[in-house]
Amino acid sequence: MESTIKIIIDQNKCTGCGDCATDCTRHTLEMRDSKARVLDGDCLLCGHCLAVCPAGAVRMEGIGDEILEADDAAWRLDADALKAHLKMRRSIRQYKQIPVEREKIEAIIEAGRLTPTGSNMQNVRYIVLQSGLDALEGEILAQYESSGDEFPIIRRYTPEPGFLFRGAPAVILVVSENSTNACLAAMSMELMAEALGLGTLYVGLFTYPANRNQALRRALGIAEHENIEICLTVGYSAVTYLRSAPKKPANIIWR
Repeated sequence: MESTIKIIIDQNKCTGCGDCATDCTRHTLEMRDSKARVLDGDCLLCGHCLAVCPAGAVRMEGIGDEILEADDAAWRLDADALKAHLKMRRSIRQYKQIPVEREKIEAIIEAGRLTPTGSNMQNVRYIVLQSGLDALEGEILAQYESSGDEFPIIRRYTPEPGFLFRGAPAVILVVSENSTNACLAAMSMELMAEALGLGTLYVGLFTYPANRNQALRRALGIAEHENIEICLTVGYSAVTYLRSAPKKPANIIWR
């Protein structure tokens, strides 16, 4: 059972600037007697009030997390470096047979956890698979073979052992009731994996049949309201790419 999260305002620290109330999207804060007060209401628990308060008068009870200060240069991104990183990114389909360290997998998932979600639902969870991958892949490929015309996309490929997971030592399943939240988390996870010297591959051909396999859903603990939205292979790349590849220009309409 999750703990109850509460917004607490230290009235002795509050300077009455009103920044928190102004930035509150659900209007659950108001200024009264030159002090910020918490109202009853549908608080989003987004933490903007905590983040914007210049006096540090706001805290969130019931949740623990590291708080960074804006003057810490470590969080700032260099735009040119980020663009270069995105240009050099490759989907990895050849992996070294080296296990991925647990702390690196945890860091990848941490990147997903820190990614924004719609209405601050934070309704994304993760399943890490490091064993039984060959058997799981075989089950999905057999499902394709017996499906007839149910999965016509498979006709574009030649399914064979190693086709889905490409020999990756680890697979992370991103599970959610909201596909957008899961996809956003996965993008952050991919960037973190690359920052840690790892390669990734989105395996869409796994999620489609896996979500229709009731026995597999039960085995993985997927609830009725959830889906496996993203399947991400993770491992050390067995190939070195020496340069970026060209992409089409952006299709933009200015109005």
